[in-house]
Amino acid sequence: MPNTRNAGRKPKITNAELKTITERISRGESVSSLASEYGVSRQALYKRLKENNTCHETCIDYYIEDELCTSIYIDTKRSALRLINYTDALSKRAFGYNDSPNINDLKVFLEGQYLISRGIDTPGCYLMTDRDNRMDIIQELVNSKTDNGIRIREGDSIPTFEFTKDEIILRRTDTDGYQLKAITSDRRHFVKSQAIMGDVYLRDWAVEIIASDICRQLSIPCVIQRHCRFAYAGRSFDGVYSENFELDGYSFTSFESLLNRNNKSTNEEHFIRLGAIDKLKWCASELSTIGALTYESTLKYMIDLAVLDCIVGNTDRHTRNFGLFYNNTTSKYEIPLIFDSGMGLFENDHYRDRYESFDAAMNNVYVSPYGEDPFDMIQLLDDEFDLRKMYPGIENIHYPDILTTPYALEYERRIRNIWQR
Repeated sequence: MPNTRNAGRKPKITNAELKTITERISRGESVSSLASEYGVSRQALYKRLKENNTCHETCIDYYIEDELCTSIYIDTKRSALRLINYTDALSKRAFGYNDSPNINDLKVFLEGQYLISRGIDTPGCYLMTDRDNRMDIIQELVNSKTDNGIRIREGDSIPTFEFTKDEIILRRTDTDGYQLKAITSDRRHFVKSQAIMGDVYLRDWAVEIIASDICRQLSIPCVIQRHCRFAYAGRSFDGVYSENFELDGYSFTSFESLLNRNNKSTNEEHFIRLGAIDKLKWCASELSTIGALTYESTLKYMIDLAVLDCIVGNTDRHTRNFGLFYNNTTSKYEIPLIFDSGMGLFENDHYRDRYESFDAAMNNVYVSPYGEDPFDMIQLLDDEFDLRKMYPGIENIHYPDILTTPYALEYERRIRNIWQR
């Protein structure tokens, strides 16, 4: 006889409660104590747990540099996910701030991993499937199409990020040019298109990647920049993307803002009269005082900035793109990662091709905020701080073969020759 009245014993543990129990067990609580708490026998709870786990579930473990960051459990029967995150750093979690991802979110995540498998430069990330090796399910998800986030283009070796008008956070540069900036919908990446000035498409994106690689060689902490395409309003631009450090609780406060809070400025006469090294030391001292940081750490940060800007000929180190990180978790200031180094190797000047010589082109290349020729500045830095000792790899520095314009190659040659004297 059909049970039309839904009579009989009802389960004492609901599906929602069972999910909570499973999570608590994964955190180390015993089955016996949980059975007692929920008013069931240990045998009954074991039975429910076994029924719940009857291999409709596949597990993916997400690692970064041998650190297990997230376990993703895929219930293939219900098309549902559950997560165990092992890190507090949102940028290391498989889904960032999203604690309740759905199957579409998983598809986007797996497409990103598929891009990595095709040679996209995202070091340290890899997938390990569960011991049942249910790769048929994973492959089906990887191959499925989605309109979210990153798309895979056949034959392309770099990711494309597509944005809508509402997602664009900046369209103008400080030098009255055109440049798009945006954060991806999952907030994991900050994406920046190439700058366009006077209808010239600059290759500042290439300088960003070169600067990142120089930092790697010299062990200078920086925001790692990777090549991408920036798609917007039916147009596609070269660009770079990087991890969004805000996911880890950091916010950036510019040096200009920090000084303004204390009624100070680099436009004051006393700063302008200082020599280049004294200006650098003054900035380090102000950062140390305002941020309650050691002078040694802020001085090293200012030297790192100046050395990098000399090596790539960056002319755009203004007081709004260096400063301090504020850690919202600890409520303290920290030394930030270096970023925004793209206006170098003569990509700062769209009239550069009209110069008659390298030396003429160099008339517009200087290191800010010191106003010094980069070759003079790096000599001053070496005399004061012994750069060979501070950066052991500086004598053998290598420029990635991305920019091959004559002036860029000549600049790189002259920088390398400094260490042969």
